Formats: sequence, structure tokens, C-alpha cells
Amino acid sequence: MTDAPLVAQPTYAGSTLAVLSAACVTGVLAGSFTQGLVVGVETVGALLLLGSGLVRRRGHRVLGGGFVLVGCGLVCSALGMGLLSTGGLFERIAFLGGTLAMAVVVLGVFPLRESWTRTLVGVGVALFGCSLVLLTWVSDPDAVRLLVGVGSMVLTWDLAEYATTLGVDVGRSARTYPVVLTHLAGTLGTGAIAGVFALVVDGVRLPAIPIAAFALLLGASLLSLLVLFLGDSDWPSST
Repeated sequence: MTDAPLVAQPTYAGSTLAVLSAACVTGVLAGSFTQGLVVGVETVGALLLLGSGLVRRRGHRVLGGGFVLVGCGLVCSALGMGLLSTGGLFERIAFLGGTLAMAVVVLGVFPLRESWTRTLVGVGVALFGCSLVLLTWVSDPDAVRLLVGVGSMVLTWDLAEYATTLGVDVGRSARTYPVVLTHLAGTLGTGAIAGVFALVVDGVRLPAIPIAAFALLLGASLLSLLVLFLGDSDWPSST
């Protein structure tokens, strides 16, 4: 009965993939080798936090508590290093926004409170979006880098939402890797189609609209996410 509050939390498989996808977005925002190391530190800390739940459920509460402490320390250290990283002011702000967004996503899929999950993930994805827009504005990244960033951002949202839905349906610790990987393949396939379309539009080089391809890609990705989300929910059948 003591584990009941954690049953409806996001599943471990989906949460892990969502965190790795968030790390990809933060990696896109990194503009130097030092910032890349910061992303690595934060990723390790995030995975330790998620792994602490599995360790505690197997009866190793002390080890699980150690994972939580080390994981929190690494994530907080990454945030501090992101604040002090080198580079231009706006590039540093964009990268700091990415590290903060990843930390918020981690808190969303970590077993805290069920009612916080979707809100925290939504805030994290919004921060990712703002950071990518700022990066596009100040540094004009190449189309492939931007494509990976936006695609990973949408994938983070989709995987976190799917992990939450599965957690409600089958429980946090259910064996969901096959289902999550199948869902991931479908999402990547849809994203690939949207990405190719965005690259074609980017090649047109519309005059006086330097961010047109980015806006089109973001709109197409969000539309794809909406279609996938409605397909996974009970909303169509309820009407």
C-alpha cells in the first residue's frame, strides 16, 4: 500500500527515452566543447535520478538514496556550469535555458507527484522552444542542427506524455519497452517526413523571411504531435 502513490507515475522506459531526447535538444543548444561536457554531466545526473527508483524498488534504499543525492548534485552542477559557460551573452542564455529545460523535464518524469508531471514537462518543452528560437535569432544555425533540435523537442514531449499515459494504464514499473520502442519508431517516422519537407522548404530560401523554414518545421512538428497524442488518447471514442 505504501507504493500506491507512485503507481500512476510515468513508466521508466518512456521516462528514460524522454530524458535522452531532452539531452539531444540541450546538445543542439551547446556551442562549445565545454558546454557539451555540461550536457553530459546533466544527462548522467538525470539517469541516476531515474535509476534511483528502480534501485529502491528492489530493496536497496540506501543505494537508491545515494543515487538521488549524486544525481541532484550533478544536475545542479550542470546548471551552475551552464550559467558560467563561455560564449556570447545570448548564446549562453539560450544554452542555460536548455539546461534548465532539461532539469524541469527530469522533474516531470521523476516520481514526485502525478499532478505535476504534465505541467513540468510542458514548461520544459516551452523553455526548449524559446531557447531554440533565441539560438536561431542570434547565431543562424544550419538547417540540420535546427531540425535535430526541434525534432528532439517534440519527441521529448511525445515520449513524456506517452510514458505518463502508460503509467496510468499499466503502472510505473510494468515492462513497457517493446510498446515504447514501437511508439518511438512511429514518432520518428512521422518526424522524418516533416523534417524532409522542412529541408526542402529551407532550400527554397524565401526572401526576407530567414526564419520561415524554422516556423514551418515547428508548426508541422506540433501538428504531428497533436495527431499522435489524439491517437493515443480516448478523446475520439468519447465523442
